Amino acid sequence: MYPISPLYADYLRRKDREFLVKANIAGIEYDNRVIVDFEIDNSLVLGDEFAIGTTTLSKLTIKLRTNDIIPSSAKVVPYLALSMTGVSWDDAEFAWQDADFPWSGGPSSWLPLGEFYVDSRSKVNDVWEFTCYDKLVFADAAYISSLPYPATMKAVWDEICTRLGYTYDSSVVINPAYQIQAGPAGYSMRQILGYIASANNASVFAGKDGTIKFKRFSAAETPVFNITGSDYIRAVQINPIKTYTRVVVTYNTEDGLTYEAGSGDENHTLYVENPFATQAMVNNLHAQLNGLSYLPVAMDAMGFPQLEHGDCIGFSVDEGLTWENATIPWQDMDIPWDGIVHYKTFILHKVYSFKGGLKMSIEAPSKSEQQSEFVVEGTLSQQVNKINRDAVKQGRSYYGATITRTEGLIVEREDHASKVVLNSDEMTFYKGSDKAIWFDLPSNRYKFKGTLEAADGVFSGSLSAATGTFAGSLSAATGTFAGNLSAAGGTFTGALSAATGTFAGSLSAATGTFSGNLSAAGGTFTGTLVAANGSFSGTITAATINGGTITGAVIRTASSYPYSIMDTTGNYFGAYASANNYIKVSPFYFSSPRPVLSFTNGGFDVTFDHFAPGYFKISALELHLDANVFITDNQTLWVNDWSRIITNSGNLETELTNIGYQIMSKASAGVSTGQSGGHNHGIPDGTVLRTADGGTVTYFSAPNHSHAQV
Repeated sequence: MYPISPLYADYLRRKDREFLVKANIAGIEYDNRVIVDFEIDNSLVLGDEFAIGTTTLSKLTIKLRTNDIIPSSAKVVPYLALSMTGVSWDDAEFAWQDADFPWSGGPSSWLPLGEFYVDSRSKVNDVWEFTCYDKLVFADAAYISSLPYPATMKAVWDEICTRLGYTYDSSVVINPAYQIQAGPAGYSMRQILGYIASANNASVFAGKDGTIKFKRFSAAETPVFNITGSDYIRAVQINPIKTYTRVVVTYNTEDGLTYEAGSGDENHTLYVENPFATQAMVNNLHAQLNGLSYLPVAMDAMGFPQLEHGDCIGFSVDEGLTWENATIPWQDMDIPWDGIVHYKTFILHKVYSFKGGLKMSIEAPSKSEQQSEFVVEGTLSQQVNKINRDAVKQGRSYYGATITRTEGLIVEREDHASKVVLNSDEMTFYKGSDKAIWFDLPSNRYKFKGTLEAADGVFSGSLSAATGTFAGSLSAATGTFAGNLSAAGGTFTGALSAATGTFAGSLSAATGTFSGNLSAAGGTFTGTLVAANGSFSGTITAATINGGTITGAVIRTASSYPYSIMDTTGNYFGAYASANNYIKVSPFYFSSPRPVLSFTNGGFDVTFDHFAPGYFKISALELHLDANVFITDNQTLWVNDWSRIITNSGNLETELTNIGYQIMSKASAGVSTGQSGGHNHGIPDGTVLRTADGGTVTYFSAPNHSHAQV
């Protein structure tokens, strides 16, 4: 229900109420001197039964006596106000803050009745009649989504509203966990809005202020407005009270696939169509709608413009039977003492008519129990339903396949990721909007764009490729491959023969013999490469090489520093950190057969070599170890007794150990000695001695003390 002031609500119930009317059309305001009359038709249902998920258009029919040119699709907003002429503050029965009219009286606030757009017009004499629809009419356009799927229903709803320029209020509550799995092809935006609403137990309508709203239903809903017996002219009960205890949602109309929740017969079952429904959604619908009841009614009443379609209203009916004239036992009576029975219903269809005064017609239709249980179809209906069920229709999608007059047979995924077009002029497989496989009529050839992959098969004729990569198993009994044969990996079986050529990528063979020249500018061989004999020229690169005997001039671990090396040309083994930092072992000293071990650090050389029979030489700026040990010219150290260096008993080791003990027992500089006892040199403490200059001193003995070593 649209919010109004307490004053407005009170004066709407007065029998002497007087309305003022105006309309804003394309920015120009017309009052009741131009407006002849108007009628507004609002509905939440299209048939004769309660429903959810509807997006029914509201319709305005307005008559104007004007010569103005009203533009096409002009926006029309009708307004109503109550005339307060003759009413002043001293007549008011409201607190001053609740009275929304001038001190001296005048019109109340203007209440909008909706936003509409001109659709068609006709003229009778000097009166123009315009037929207008609300803004949901603009949603009758194909929905082509730009979202990545799966997408939430909330994201889809927002994309449509943004595209159409719609605003919606807080009544629109969409479960954030509800998703649409693939792009909804073949639906209009109005259909998608309805499907999202039905999943969330609602119907969609445009409000009086032009915002998009949800009408959500609940079994526990209470009336927002009560119509008394003096407010309506007549109220006709159409059928018994309608109650729902079971929900059935059809998600595939072609095959009749459904989800359902609850229990009950046809008369208590609510049917909904939603291609995006899940069992969880249906369970939630049943939890909210189980036990929903309303009285099917048709009512003519005074106009209450604040009421919106979908509102739950209460009204009372005098059943004409009171307790005082009852003829049945009291325990069986289900009526009030005064015979006035109160009912609840929903405004499912509403019409406002203004012709000086405001009249309102309300309907809450329903099928009877017999109509719900037994649907009787006429002969024509049976044939139409049979055609709908059996015939293939132009433009309708069957598992993604559609037949059109312009393109023939089209098979397309819902998210438009792939499509096939087949007709007499075109046979094309698309990836998105790009051709992937097609028959090119001018060249009379089938063409492929992308990756050609086959589990098995034989290609006859010439297989020629300018470039490309073959993945998987490429098998040929015989034949020659011309051009570049490239494979990322795989196994070649049969005879692979090439007069010349280069294999790029991975060439893998479980068994087999390669004859002729096998040449590779670069590449990696994986698996087992077996050759009876032959020579490999060029570069062979492998992460791991396992073999028996490997013979070569130079073997090294890297092409640049640091690396280890075996060099048969220079006859040495070495480990290099840089050109001036290495360790090298060689059986030759320069060109002589003389074992040598060299260390180099920044150009400073230390060399161990067999200098001559009977001694060994260590050179570091000419430092020698020989049978005698001494230094010549401060550069050479000679060792006389070689055995004293080699053996371990009574030799250099023992001597060095003894020297170490002696060094350890030596006094250390700066370390204090042990404490010595105090002494007085035979002079008692306190003795007064006279000095040479005639003075005196008192003598005391030295205490315990120590001395620092030098």
